[in-house]
Amino acid sequence: MQTKEKIFATALVLAIFCGFIYLVKSVLTPFIYSLIIAYFLDPLVDYLATKHKLSRITATSLILGLFLSIFISLSAVLLPIIYIQATDLVSALPRYLQIITQDFYPKIIGVLNGFGVSLDSDFSQLMNSEKSNSYFADLSQNFFSNALSSSATFINILSLIFITPILIFYLLKDWDILIKNTYEFLPKSIAPSAKEIAREIHKTLAGYVRGQFNVCFILAIFYSISLSLIGLNFGFLIGFLTGILAFIPYVGMLSGTIAALVVALFQWGFDFKELALVGTVFLVAQLVESNFLTPKMIGKKIGLHPVWMIFGLFFFGSLLGFIGVLIAVPLTAICSVVIKYFALKYKKKFVL
Repeated sequence: MQTKEKIFATALVLAIFCGFIYLVKSVLTPFIYSLIIAYFLDPLVDYLATKHKLSRITATSLILGLFLSIFISLSAVLLPIIYIQATDLVSALPRYLQIITQDFYPKIIGVLNGFGVSLDSDFSQLMNSEKSNSYFADLSQNFFSNALSSSATFINILSLIFITPILIFYLLKDWDILIKNTYEFLPKSIAPSAKEIAREIHKTLAGYVRGQFNVCFILAIFYSISLSLIGLNFGFLIGFLTGILAFIPYVGMLSGTIAALVVALFQWGFDFKELALVGTVFLVAQLVESNFLTPKMIGKKIGLHPVWMIFGLFFFGSLLGFIGVLIAVPLTAICSVVIKYFALKYKKKFVL
C-alpha cells in the first residue's frame, strides 16, 4: 500500500471512529468515568500485584473495595448535608423572588430612570405583560419537554451506580492486557511513535490527575467550612460544589463566587462588611491555590497556555456536552502532546 493510501485509510478510520463516538455520546458517561477511575487506581493495583505478589484479581478486588468504601462513607456524610441545603435553597426561592420584586427591582429602575430609561417600576405589571407571559409560557414548555426525557436521566444514574463499579473492576483486572493488545494491533511502522506519544501522555496526565484531585478536595473543605463559619446561607453546598468544580479552569471559582455573592445579597442586602467577608474567602482560596497548592501538587505537568485551555473547554464542551467540559483539560493536554510531538518531528525533518 502506498503512503497516500495509508494516510487516507488512517484518516477514514479515525473519522469513522470519531463519528461513532459522537453518535453514542449519550451512553458514554459510565464508560468515561470508569476509564478515568481505573486509570487513577491502576498504579495501586500494580503495586499490590508486584510488591506483595498478589494475583491481579485479588489486588483489583482489594483496591476497588477500598475505593468504594471510602466513596460510600464520604457520600453518607456529605450527601445528607448537601441534600438539606439544596432543599432549603429551593424553598427559599419564593422569598428571594419577593426580595427582588420589593427591594432590588425598584432600586434598579430608579437608577435607570435617572439615565433617561423609562421602565415600569411595578414588577408585577411587568410580569403580567404579554411579552413576559409569552416568555414564561415558552419556559414552561421547555421545562415539561425536559421532564419527559427524565427517564433517560434516571437510566443514566442507575448505570452510574450499578454498571460503573463492574466496568472499573474489569478495566483494572485487564488493564495491562488491554494496553498490550492495543500496541500489538498497531502497524509496525507507527508502533514506536505511538508508544512514545502514549508515554508522554501518561507522564503528563498521571501526576496531574492525582494532584488535581488533592487540590479539589482541599479547596472543597476550605470553601465549605469558611462559608459556613461566616454564616452564609447554603455555604456548605456552595463551597463544596466550588471546590469540586475547581478542576474546570475558571468555571469553578467564577461560578462559586457569583453564587455566594448573590446569596449574600439576598441574605444581608448591600452590607459591605458581609459581602467583603465572602469576597475574602474566595480571594484567600485563590491565592493559596495559585501560589501554593497548584505549584506544589500539580506544578507544570500540563503546561498549557490559558488560551488553549479556554479553547479546549469550548471545543470539547460543544462536542461532548457537559461530559466534554468535565474532561476538557486532560483531552486538551493529550491533543497538546500529540501536536507537539509531530511539530518536533516536522521541525527536525524540514527546518533544522
